[in-house]
Amino acid sequence: MLSLEKVKSELEKYNYTYDNNILCGHTKSKIKWVLPAGIANVFAFEQATSYLFGFNAQGINLFPIQGDWNIADSLFIAWNDITNFKMKNGLLENEMQIETQSMKIEMKINKVVANNSWVKDNINCLKDRNYFYNE
Repeated sequence: MLSLEKVKSELEKYNYTYDNNILCGHTKSKIKWVLPAGIANVFAFEQATSYLFGFNAQGINLFPIQGDWNIADSLFIAWNDITNFKMKNGLLENEMQIETQSMKIEMKINKVVANNSWVKDNINCLKDRNYFYNE
């Protein structure tokens, strides 16, 4: 289960300091194919992967999640390497786009997670620090 205590304990394994700078989200789901089946259509979606995102003055850490919110790895992208960054505001989720010279990443950021008020608090904290907020 996702909890702030679980997040902090997982981040310690990567020597990452929690400072109200963590958000959670997932890959942007895409439709792989559509099969017309008479009255209804059958859709197949790509598997979404959950992530924790860490923002700080140096850049963004992407922590892919496996199992019961265990961090599987870490990818650091320095702000200097980012050529384009957008955070689009959505109703239930924000959409984050990160581009570098070698890749383009599109993710969904949860605005609310049940029983985890820290997610909304962290979004507001990161807006105040101007780590990702674009109007």
